[in-house]
Amino acid sequence: MEEKDGVLQHTVHASRESRSRRWEKGVAWPARHLAADIGPRPPGSKGERRAARYVQRELEELGYRVEVEDFRTPVTTAWAKTFTRLLIVVGVLLFPVNGHLSYALVSTGFLCFLLERYGRNPFSWLGPIGRSENVVARSLPEREPEVRLVLLAHLDSPQSAFYYRPGLVSLYRLFRIADAAAQGALFILFTLAYGGRLLSMDSSKLEFLWRTGLAFSTVPFLSMLALFSKAVSSRTSPGGNHNGSGVALLLEMARNYSRHRPHSAELWFVFTGASEANGRGARVLIRRHRRELRDAYFLVLEGVGRGFPACNAKEGPLPGFHADRRLLRLAHRIIESYAHYSRGMSANRLYPGEAFQLLSRGHRAMTVTGREESSIPRHWRWERDDQANVDPRNLRLALDFVRALVDAADHGGLRRGKSKMRSGGPVSKKQER
Repeated sequence: MEEKDGVLQHTVHASRESRSRRWEKGVAWPARHLAADIGPRPPGSKGERRAARYVQRELEELGYRVEVEDFRTPVTTAWAKTFTRLLIVVGVLLFPVNGHLSYALVSTGFLCFLLERYGRNPFSWLGPIGRSENVVARSLPEREPEVRLVLLAHLDSPQSAFYYRPGLVSLYRLFRIADAAAQGALFILFTLAYGGRLLSMDSSKLEFLWRTGLAFSTVPFLSMLALFSKAVSSRTSPGGNHNGSGVALLLEMARNYSRHRPHSAELWFVFTGASEANGRGARVLIRRHRRELRDAYFLVLEGVGRGFPACNAKEGPLPGFHADRRLLRLAHRIIESYAHYSRGMSANRLYPGEAFQLLSRGHRAMTVTGREESSIPRHWRWERDDQANVDPRNLRLALDFVRALVDAADHGGLRRGKSKMRSGGPVSKKQER
């Protein structure tokens, strides 16, 4: 990108070059390499580690000192989700035989389901275990840092399943709502039935409650079968848009700040592994750098290669978590300045992403993504999410949008009065002055 071009100006004109030439020269090349040359990259796989080695080499060629953090991770969370629903289904079936065990299983399954919705399933380590990596590089500012901004993009690609097929994915959100509602109804019904059994309720009423519970249990039973098929199928998306595009954008940001150091913001470029394993890479990052990242701001880049750039104001299922207010305020200023280049504010109700994992643990985070007319991204988690699913023009729009956000943060957009960034240790007299 030429410096003389204004922000978000050069991306709206169609290129006269062939598509292959644009891939070879443009910002989208890393997304093409990840999706086409490396291919599917599930958590803990060889493909994910190859992607980490590729990113490490790119950063080192730019002159960064690179840290590689190795950690253990579940290969998939489908087994844990399957087991949670199995507890509920077995608990419903056992009620006429053993009411105590039945209610214990239904209650445990419902509690694990609630924890699962917030990325904390206690059975998450069921199934195969692999090794994953985070790749971290830092860019120090020209002056004393006033804010620490962490830019994240995950290296792994999602595991696919039959229900992500374009003809069926429109029912995905509806079925998730039905699954949650059915499990909540089962917990209430069996609480009433178990209490009635202890109080010697009429057997006909208990049978009515049980048969009603059987009807509701068909939804978690179907969900269990779908998740089991996902666990055994081992089909993985190439991850062109989700999230080769985010990695490509973050590499271009690192390239930009290798030539021009930030003014007052300390920038971290973090390529996380095992995002599909309940954000394992992001959780390892904040645990290992607890002091340094205590007051940091996190900007998550995900699915930015298709559609106009948008910011997620809310993350996760009801009630969910709101993105950080300062980051949202900064994004609003950029969106108001370039309204015709942005989708504005959105919400992620589909799945718990990395920003959800960070917000639920008290960190300041926001996701930048891409949005088209449809509420579900094109070829989302499907096997056709390859390099052809990344539009270089949309990726450049997202790049300009993120650059505008980072530049605004670098020039005091996130500053809190006159306070300095905490480094995790005592503040010196020079810092106080």
